[in-house]
Amino acid sequence: MKRTLLHALALLALHLPPAAAESPALTLSGFATLGLVSTRADDLRFARIGIDAPGDDDPDPGPDSVLGLQANLRLGEDSAAVLQVLTRETPRGDHDPRPSLAFLSHRITPELTARLGRLRIPFFMLSDSIDINYSHPWVRPPVEVYGLNPFSDLDGLDLLLRTRIGDTDLEVHPYLGRSTIPVVGGGRARLSRLVGLAATLSTDALSVTAGHAVAELGVQRDSAASRALVAALPPAVASRLAGSGARATFSSIGFQWDDGHWLLAGELARTTAARFSSSAHGWMLTAGRHIGPVTPYLTLARQYRDEAIIDPAVAALDPRLAFFNRLRNQAQRSVTAGVRWDVADKVALKTEFSRIHVGADAWGSFFPVGNAATARQDDRSINVLSLSVDVVF
Repeated sequence: MKRTLLHALALLALHLPPAAAESPALTLSGFATLGLVSTRADDLRFARIGIDAPGDDDPDPGPDSVLGLQANLRLGEDSAAVLQVLTRETPRGDHDPRPSLAFLSHRITPELTARLGRLRIPFFMLSDSIDINYSHPWVRPPVEVYGLNPFSDLDGLDLLLRTRIGDTDLEVHPYLGRSTIPVVGGGRARLSRLVGLAATLSTDALSVTAGHAVAELGVQRDSAASRALVAALPPAVASRLAGSGARATFSSIGFQWDDGHWLLAGELARTTAARFSSSAHGWMLTAGRHIGPVTPYLTLARQYRDEAIIDPAVAALDPRLAFFNRLRNQAQRSVTAGVRWDVADKVALKTEFSRIHVGADAWGSFFPVGNAATARQDDRSINVLSLSVDVVF
């Protein structure tokens, strides 16, 4: 690692006024997950696309293990500063700490707050807590939905309007900015001119969230294989693999019901891209039962590819293009049975068993061990076992 988390927090402390370091206006908190996932197939490994780097380890701690520390500083009655530093495996294969939140907020009115800096993009129902696994029933949110969009951080600004309508709380969340993530194999993907709106209605037991966003998508692929492929293709075809200025959209709607006895959650999401990325949609549905500190649950989920990056008729004429399309197709369906056990205050143990069927001409959530060009995991059922220990502090 280039820097440690403790170093990052020490830098924060050095930039605070001496009085603030001793004041209750400054609060520190954190969260961590130690996760392991095992793919019961010798030739494949599970990976969270856009989150971790595919590897050969089995079991693999990369997809789910994470450590985050957060500092909240009150700057007067209506303003605050937040810094969250996160470390987890990245698509580059490193664990370098990075600021996942770094913003200033100001309460304009009792109901309206403005924030500026690095924020979470509310693409999904659980975007605000996506890395805090303790807050979720699963080892990880279902990848058939949450793998549709790997962008999580927004450099820009947003507004939070919170009001109450009878017995219902309403939150309206407009935002704008840009976001950048690394690409497996080298390179960057970028969302620019990102504009979106999310809204949440919630009561004591039920919350419903919906959102929509538009942006310009750009992808730079730096691997030797990608550069060679782009150089060898006609410009009209190569321009669909990498470049900038492609229109992208993302929409989602989800709900959660938890009355202390039963847990129900569902979400539907769709992403479209004019170039560089497949257009796809996915859904998930979870049902669980709270039995004291134990919550068994069952999840059904599925992702469909709506449109390939390269027209399949064109890709069929060139094995390299067919491979490119297949590599970036995450279509799959899954059935997951799991148990969460709250063993102590702020500590949860979880285990899941998933039966995943990868779609035709797809890679799903798996990467091959060995020669990727000859791997075929499409139209195949694969068992996955996941374990995690989640804490907050």
